[in-house]
Amino acid sequence: MSDYYQFVQVNEFRPNQNDAWKGIGQITNWTKENDTTILLTNADGKVIQLSFLSPTALRVRFNPSSNDFSNNNSFAVVNRDLGSVSLSIEEGEINGFATLFIKTDVITVHVGLAPYGIAVYKGEQLIHSDVYGKNLVYNGEMVANLKKSPSNEAYYGFGEKAGAELNKRGFTMTFFNYDNFTYGNNGDDGYSMVPNQGKNYKGVLDPRSPLYNSMPFCLTVGKPTSPSPSQSREELYSYGLFFDNVSQSYFNMETNDYYSDMTGKYYFGALFGDLDYYLLVGDEGAGSVNVIADVMAQYSQLTGSSAMPPKYALGYQQGCYGYYDEQKLMEAATKYRENKIPIDGLHIDVDFQDNYRTFTHSKRKFPNPKQMFENLHNMGFKCSTNITGIVTSNPMDEYGKTLAEGGAEYPTRDEIVELAGNKGQNATLKSNAPIDPFIYNTRNYANPSSDLFIAQESYGAINSHSFVDTSKFSPSPEHPEGSAQLGTYGYYADMGREDVQEWWGKQYKDLLLMGLDMVWQDMTCPAVAENFDNNYPYKTLPLNVMMVDKRSGEYVPNALVHNSFAINLIEATYAGLTKLRASEEFEGTYNYKKRNFIIARGGYAGVHRSAAIWTGDSASSWDFLAINIPEILNIGLTGQPLSGSDVGGFASGSGSEGDGITNYQLFTRWMTSAAFLPWYRNHYDGYNKLFQEPYKYGEPVPTNCRKYIELRYRLIQVFYDAMFENTVNGMPIARALFLNDPLDPQVYNHLNDQFFVGENILVAPAIGAGEVVYRDVYLPKGSNWHVFNDLTTPLAKYNAGGTTQHWAVGLDLVPVYVRSGAIVPLRGLEQYIGELDENPITFQIYGVNSYNPRKGGSHTLYQDDETTTAAQEEQAYRLTEINHSHYNGNFISIERTYDKYTPKEKYFFVAFMDGYETTPSITKDGSASDVARVQNRDELNAITQDASYFDAELNTLFIKVFDTATNIGIRF
Repeated sequence: MSDYYQFVQVNEFRPNQNDAWKGIGQITNWTKENDTTILLTNADGKVIQLSFLSPTALRVRFNPSSNDFSNNNSFAVVNRDLGSVSLSIEEGEINGFATLFIKTDVITVHVGLAPYGIAVYKGEQLIHSDVYGKNLVYNGEMVANLKKSPSNEAYYGFGEKAGAELNKRGFTMTFFNYDNFTYGNNGDDGYSMVPNQGKNYKGVLDPRSPLYNSMPFCLTVGKPTSPSPSQSREELYSYGLFFDNVSQSYFNMETNDYYSDMTGKYYFGALFGDLDYYLLVGDEGAGSVNVIADVMAQYSQLTGSSAMPPKYALGYQQGCYGYYDEQKLMEAATKYRENKIPIDGLHIDVDFQDNYRTFTHSKRKFPNPKQMFENLHNMGFKCSTNITGIVTSNPMDEYGKTLAEGGAEYPTRDEIVELAGNKGQNATLKSNAPIDPFIYNTRNYANPSSDLFIAQESYGAINSHSFVDTSKFSPSPEHPEGSAQLGTYGYYADMGREDVQEWWGKQYKDLLLMGLDMVWQDMTCPAVAENFDNNYPYKTLPLNVMMVDKRSGEYVPNALVHNSFAINLIEATYAGLTKLRASEEFEGTYNYKKRNFIIARGGYAGVHRSAAIWTGDSASSWDFLAINIPEILNIGLTGQPLSGSDVGGFASGSGSEGDGITNYQLFTRWMTSAAFLPWYRNHYDGYNKLFQEPYKYGEPVPTNCRKYIELRYRLIQVFYDAMFENTVNGMPIARALFLNDPLDPQVYNHLNDQFFVGENILVAPAIGAGEVVYRDVYLPKGSNWHVFNDLTTPLAKYNAGGTTQHWAVGLDLVPVYVRSGAIVPLRGLEQYIGELDENPITFQIYGVNSYNPRKGGSHTLYQDDETTTAAQEEQAYRLTEINHSHYNGNFISIERTYDKYTPKEKYFFVAFMDGYETTPSITKDGSASDVARVQNRDELNAITQDASYFDAELNTLFIKVFDTATNIGIRF
């Protein structure tokens, strides 16, 4: 029975084959379960449930083993009330075949009854359709659905997937949370791994491999054929398809395989559980900017809003597996400040722990962590440490002593189990244990085991480099002197249980009291090696070990809920941090009512509610750089706004040189391009690389990296405002071109190496090798475009949209454009966020006098205290709408639309670029304000009233406005 639960390759999951898989066939009866739900029954008595969540949202649910749909619990879905809906249902025929016609105010769903199948129309336009005849199929516990794939459709999203293409049409993928080191999937790390994905496997450039996250959401775009599509079948349309299933699942997007022809169709399916999918049809009439944005908004409603992070999380970060003592960590902090490279975060790996005891600190290597964190806070640093899901069973502490020999206690474990044996395999539960949290060695539905399941988790190895002292690592009964093989044996908590999640959350208390700022949630899919309790050939928890399914409270094999372990772990951490920080015990401490920030390695759909994610263990190679943009954009298109890679590559790779150091060209290209992506962390394996901090490279590497890190900090308000927008409508921070300009058919040809930050900043990095890389940059039609300007040179003449610009891109350059008419908030340069007591915003107005099809622009400014929970709990924030138009002269309006927070800055600046010399008029709450005219920027900065200054060299009119009114108008 144990062999029944196996990882199944994408080419072994075969719902399109002619035998074995059985279809629904004819519907013999249909009934209304309630006003919005219909039940369809076939000749075998199997039932399909169709539910309408809004006029544009449909849910289809089927299980071959059960017709009971009473359990609606989900790891991802938190809201199914997406809008008021009333249905009109009629039975009729199409070409002689019995059909149900179900209408809402927006869509019409045709449900075939003989045979079953669904098609969704919006007006006369077909949006989505099952393949005729064989569509919803099952084979034992396996389920799948085949859909039509028209030639004009493109498929995005799917979360964290490899490959250098944003559009995943033509690829097949599996969703199985898996610690796929460097996406190599080849066993080179010395442990058995999932076998490679079959014929012509291309590694990093191939989306077939399982990775750390599973987000089975497909964003479909029916691409337009002209900039202003007519009302026809070729018109732009969009829908989202979310397949809510936490077992191993699959999407095949018109990929012909070894056994069948997939031309003109795609499928999705899973090994176990429900075929439970949500179809979200984009509707521009719902008030969204466009139909694609509307799909994003609906998905955000369905799976919940992201938490607003502390602002420092958007700053630059540095991590290293190998900051193994306080001296090395403080050296990095000091050198960053000495080299004037802005940075906010430092990330300490499991090195911080006492011999890999999760939730502890090493007294040997970090003797006074509270004082250390306080010193780092005074320098402007915020810190995380690595928390994995394992509770070590190694009886030895970092000095090689057991508790009986006077070694350190480990309360997380010692309050619960009585250790026995070198590896803890004979441990027993203490009679007075406060909880019994761990997974037992019970397989399938066998009688419960009295033995805790023992995992062996690998943390890699130290190569024989002289720059690493191996004497401080991994003492164990087998190696009391320490070992170069890093890792531990230990237990895993059964995270499907609510009481265990609560217990887990309490374990963070000591770390928070020390002053730890954020949590780095690693190994969310355990990197488990084979051992005496685990003879499975997969680097994860055995698929037949029993654990609790949070939805039902019942014990099931891991295979049935495999992808839920990570999100359960992360949500337990988030809830625990929240509760601790709000408790009376924390009142008066550094962490009292501070916002959580978790950077997580894995997850499932909905993880954005609790954490940001990074893309796992990358390697230093040009291929990893090539996939960086499409991978992170697709994660954003799957509802996760905050993601990024280990910049520069975590592990050594084909782009590494002596001592594992990343080649300077690759490193520079990665650092400068990632400065515009949401999560920005340079992170590397310091046990196998000598360094990766930019200041340790020779010039001009530090200067080139500093340039774009500084630009990131000046643009930090753009990132913060875009993050707030995500909490409102689900739009990501880093956006694929079509999210902002969907009607230009040419943008779909430039999706892999160009993207937007927010709505108006277009970034086109060079991602190839060479001191100079020649590349084209496409500017979307419908707007004019200016090269980004940092107010040190005059604004250059605009470039027309719909054109391609040719660039020679040196290592000191990233092409960046701004939409004409845009309003871009710039901050003054800080070495860390919050360094300056006051840091006034300058609103750049682009293209004041140039022809602009959009005629002006707008921006929503979000302000709060940037670190505490006051914005969430007390709604203590401010929203300001800035609008600019130049129909009859230039006019800018600044209106506080929500105002329960007062920022520190008393004034702001407006920079009318490409302006002219004049004195503007300013009104505040309807009354005129006196405006002084000064002669230079120093006078403008010093003056204590509203004032203006025209900089003739920059051809820019600067206006200083004191922020003393709810409504401010500026006209000239």
